[in-house]
Amino acid sequence: MMSTRRLPWTFGLILGLGYFGVTAVSPVYNTYTPLLLRDLGLSAGLVGFVMAWDNVLNMFLPAWAGARSDHTWTRWGRRKPWVLAAAPVAALFFAAIPQMRTLAGLLAVILAANLALSLLRAPGLALLGDLFAPAERAKASGLINLLGGLGVLAALVGSGLLAARDAALPYRLGGLLLVASALVFALLVHERRSWGSSAGVGVGGVWRRLLGMARGQDRAAALVLLAAFFSFSGFNILETWVSSFGRYALGVAPERLPFILAVFAGALLTSALPAGFLGARLGHRPAMAAGMLALALLFAAGLWVQSEAMLMGLLVPAGAAWALIIINLFPLLYQVGGEGSAGLFTGLYYTVTSAAAAAGPQVAGLLLDWSGQDFGWVWALAAGLMAAGALTLARVRE
Repeated sequence: MMSTRRLPWTFGLILGLGYFGVTAVSPVYNTYTPLLLRDLGLSAGLVGFVMAWDNVLNMFLPAWAGARSDHTWTRWGRRKPWVLAAAPVAALFFAAIPQMRTLAGLLAVILAANLALSLLRAPGLALLGDLFAPAERAKASGLINLLGGLGVLAALVGSGLLAARDAALPYRLGGLLLVASALVFALLVHERRSWGSSAGVGVGGVWRRLLGMARGQDRAAALVLLAAFFSFSGFNILETWVSSFGRYALGVAPERLPFILAVFAGALLTSALPAGFLGARLGHRPAMAAGMLALALLFAAGLWVQSEAMLMGLLVPAGAAWALIIINLFPLLYQVGGEGSAGLFTGLYYTVTSAAAAAGPQVAGLLLDWSGQDFGWVWALAAGLMAAGALTLARVRE
């Protein structure tokens, strides 16, 4: 394991630039793909089903690919072959999405693009655990997430400008950024056996490791994953329903809603690096717990939000608190999971957060229907889940 102090600002920048392209495709996909599906005659329910495919795949494939990359070594490295193989395939099928004129063709390329993206995510991001000493991972994670967030903003702005000219151009932009990410990894990342370990659990051991967690072994890792599930469920509830709260409970004009959400995104981006340094100084678990407790209180305060200004005032500290959680989660997972299992635990991160993204908003939607659209239940559920995450994390011993 290399641990020179220059790593977070050199390799961290490289990984962040590679992550830039992977994060940039999501806003393009989520913004324009539902429109393409509706244009070909799918109902809203079926559109939602197709748009959930990526979450379903991410529950299973990243953990498999991550564990596989833990346990192998090639002349190109441990993680890099996955990125170099999957990124061009993902780029090709992603760029082909708006070119499909039949429903069967569109569904086929959507599935192929999501399959390829699911296979590259965990091995690529596991380099964070390979390249950096434990004390440096939170700082590097802050830099990576900062550049990833800039990728999202660039995709949103760039796709908005390009879509006015040609509906296919945003997808081509996403494909080009994926290829650029692969080139960054190919040219600038040179793995060594000493970066990480090939003594991971192996592919056949993934289920044994998971069963061990369920039976009380790997207790710390299981608790961190459970805390992540609770906190991401709470976050995804607000991410999904805050625009509806603004529109229907506060009467905010639709054209104002993106600016409200941008306040949260801006606070998250500006807090990414400070959250990493704070985690390195205080410890990853205390930093995450502080973020969860702060969000529990802020979401509870949402019960008394009466105006657009109050909502924006709440989302600023919420963005900073969320940064404490997502920046320090990977370093804590690698710490409790073991140095030889970075790929596996990166994949399990995707498993847990994808399950949370599917479950949390659905439960909140059912509560809204049951309560006659009382958004107080949404704020209360999100706050309760964040508090549950903090209490679960308090039981972890690093």
